[in-house]
Amino acid sequence: MSSVRSTSGFWLCLVVRILTLAKADTEVGYELLFKDAPDEFSDRCVTLSGSSLPFPDWASGDFVMPSLGQFDMGERQFVGILDSFGKLQRFRIEGSRVCATYRIMKTGFYNASKKVGTVGPGILFYETIPKRECPMMNPMCNVQGPNDNNYVNTFKFGDKIMSISDTHTMLEVDPTSLMVEGVHTFEDKVEQAIPFGASAHPKIHPGTGDIIDFVGNGNPFLDSAKVSLFTLNESSPHERKVFQDVHYSSGPYMHSFGVSDKHIVLPRMPVKFNFAKVVSDPLSAAFGPTNPVLDKHSNGFTIVPLNGGDVLYRDLPQDQPLYFVHTVNTYETDTDIVIDLTTDKSNPFLGKKLKMLANRDKTQRDAFTRGGVTRFTIPLDETKPIVAQQISNPAAMTDFPAINPHMDGKKYCFYWAVNWFSDEKRYASMAIVKHNLCSGDLTKPVGRWLRENWYVSEATFVASTEPGAAEDDGILLFVALDGEHDQSYLMGVDAKTMETKSQAGPFPRIAFTTHGQFYRRGTWKIDQDVRGFIV
Repeated sequence: MSSVRSTSGFWLCLVVRILTLAKADTEVGYELLFKDAPDEFSDRCVTLSGSSLPFPDWASGDFVMPSLGQFDMGERQFVGILDSFGKLQRFRIEGSRVCATYRIMKTGFYNASKKVGTVGPGILFYETIPKRECPMMNPMCNVQGPNDNNYVNTFKFGDKIMSISDTHTMLEVDPTSLMVEGVHTFEDKVEQAIPFGASAHPKIHPGTGDIIDFVGNGNPFLDSAKVSLFTLNESSPHERKVFQDVHYSSGPYMHSFGVSDKHIVLPRMPVKFNFAKVVSDPLSAAFGPTNPVLDKHSNGFTIVPLNGGDVLYRDLPQDQPLYFVHTVNTYETDTDIVIDLTTDKSNPFLGKKLKMLANRDKTQRDAFTRGGVTRFTIPLDETKPIVAQQISNPAAMTDFPAINPHMDGKKYCFYWAVNWFSDEKRYASMAIVKHNLCSGDLTKPVGRWLRENWYVSEATFVASTEPGAAEDDGILLFVALDGEHDQSYLMGVDAKTMETKSQAGPFPRIAFTTHGQFYRRGTWKIDQDVRGFIV
């Protein structure tokens, strides 16, 4: 009997030990996404080997991925994730060869901070620890700071990379060196007394190919706001042409918006921007709830015809608050406009999700809300209600979406996105998922890419140029952090099958990332000897 007990005790201890080790080995290295990544270099090249296939010829070009680079300076630490100093990474792809360039963005904010040896003046989402204090003789020092830490997204404009955020300021970046060359200047008068916002996700006009974005201007006396929609064309690089002013009784915050064949769709959260608070408080304190009686059209959608017709406001019921971050796609039928948004249960720009310490702590991050993707069908007939439908897994958190860019503004079938809680238990269980919106259960992914203790960025869809290519024929480009070995890789995954095709690396760790963009070979007018491509 004692032998049996001894044996059973041994196996019980072994099982407990295995389970303990298994638990200890999960989420290894996730916190590295929120640790300084200071490496800077130019054209560090690797050759794909082993089972990695060369990238297809149509995927030759530059993949630019912004990220956070530095989370403190001197004695001060950033509290908000998005306040950290920005960084750019570029992967130059040519077949079996990938060359990486990493560069901390030497913005005015970064340079001014380096000069004083700590985090300098500027508007932040959350105040640093320890707190910065403006001099008594200059209480508006943060408002008057450089405020150009714009790393969230990029787009091509002329022969420069424009680096942008939710602000009217655009930075010019050299596409070869990734050095910040300064603020892009405009000679128009779109900004007025209090310019308070723009979108980090400009769109392309479906008819002209011009860039569409907006600038918000606040009226501090009436606490109202005007959102000026404009187009920007490379032929007039310093002039934004306003084609529609949209008026609100309070200041909105819109990180993204949608464009269909005939309309612009501005989603409005039930959040208003307090212009006076920005003078003395961080941005997070300037966000407040709207008053459904006083703040009209503050929860729903503003429909703006591209041809300049009358603006249509479609409000949602107050018990259906529209909290959103990213636009997946927008398209229209004869009777409706359809917009797919990543949504959440509360204001996604406030709370612990965007705070450093909460993301570094497993208990806190596992308590985060699980936002997803919601489809809103908006009838153009104002007598008919807006219909909302979940089109992602409600047990996971889904954001950072991607589609085939050829389907932008059109009825589409597929989107890809990042999942947190991909195992439906742990926030740091991350994956890239694929959804089919044209058949089956729209909430269930039809494909998934994941590796334990690997942490993925947003995926960028590079469409195949082969004749007859289907909507999901292409490569997903993203960077992934191998948490166990503290190294990052550039991944090329088949968008149809979700199988790994190409893996380039290892490269030095890339911290928390934002929005990558792919620039095909021949995008930049750069000397062949410098670039290595025939253009």
